[in-house]
Amino acid sequence: MNTILTKKKNSGSGYFCTLPGVIIIFAFVCCTPNTLDKIAYIDYSITAWENANFSSLNKFDQMMESFEDILSIFLDKNLTFRVSSITYPTLDPNGDALLASGLVYHPINKKSKGVILFLPMAHLDRMGGTSEQLYVAEGILALLGYTVIIPDLIGSGASKDRMVPFLMVENTGRVTYDMYRASGQYLWDQFGFSLPSESTIMGYSLGGSAALATQKYFETLHSNTVKVREVYAGGGPYDLIASFEASANSGISEYPAIPHMILAFDHYYNLELQYDKIFSGDLLKDDNYKTWLHGEYDSDILKNLLGTDLFSYMHIDFFKPFGSQNAEFEKFYPHLKENSVTEGWHPKAPIYLFHSRNDHIVPVAAARSAVKKFRKMGANISLTEYPGDHYTVGYLYFVRTMIKHL
Repeated sequence: MNTILTKKKNSGSGYFCTLPGVIIIFAFVCCTPNTLDKIAYIDYSITAWENANFSSLNKFDQMMESFEDILSIFLDKNLTFRVSSITYPTLDPNGDALLASGLVYHPINKKSKGVILFLPMAHLDRMGGTSEQLYVAEGILALLGYTVIIPDLIGSGASKDRMVPFLMVENTGRVTYDMYRASGQYLWDQFGFSLPSESTIMGYSLGGSAALATQKYFETLHSNTVKVREVYAGGGPYDLIASFEASANSGISEYPAIPHMILAFDHYYNLELQYDKIFSGDLLKDDNYKTWLHGEYDSDILKNLLGTDLFSYMHIDFFKPFGSQNAEFEKFYPHLKENSVTEGWHPKAPIYLFHSRNDHIVPVAAARSAVKKFRKMGANISLTEYPGDHYTVGYLYFVRTMIKHL
């Protein structure tokens, strides 16, 4: 691994553009001035980089080794790519400046097949993120010859000292857009590669919701600059109200996302919640939520501490219908609608959703509700449901997206 300490600066004009018109998503296009609204690229720093090839398959995820024989039939064993960790300036939900980080994968001995923005799965502990590792499952499509951009989002990697803005739609879009801009500058400086006129967006679990949040941000605020070809999202809590209602009805959650979201909203919206009206049991005892939910533990440890029974750590009012909970929940719930990616826009690019019908982390009701709402708007959206749990369908999602992009 090589570490580069020199900070890369914006080039002279700081602006680049791409060809518009009829072009498939994975075509490589050259930059032609004044043919598309310009993107003001931003500074970045390279913190680490490495060249790799097919032999790095198991570095992405050890489970992928079980698919090695099959994948070796399709993957180009002569392909070499570079993976780099970069940092770049962005803003948190309060508008405060900070440095965020992410990964960029790019083929160096073959022409790129196109750009994929892959949003990350949740990192509950502060050791997650790409500043600690160059290979993450979301980057595996680099083995097919694509340029893959993966933002950490705030609370991981370079910004791990900050509270995670858990499922906050606008900030997710903003941080991803800034990563896209910084990656464009990096790719031009290092390889003379211009971002194509369209990009595909992907993500699973938290990344599934983040993928739609990114699509919303791009299509509503930067539609003349960034074109979204299509979106592949899996296992995401797109409709937060539907997700919360389904979790409350089942009383089961195999991942402690709900309390993390409550703390994040309290922090960034200054709700001043009284947690004795929100939590119960060991999470409330001795104010454990102040340490357990602030990045000290990963999801496995938290599962051992909290279990999967929501009744053991959520206040009884959580299980009541909306409108009949206590005043503390009434402060919180309006922000669920605000941060549901089903609200406030009409998707233009096609959306392909994948979900486990037996999901006890993100209930399938969140995906079904999203499809229902978007179809009423006339959006092009589909949902494929599978048997198996959240993690099983997650691996299926990655395999399916790889096959789709061969």
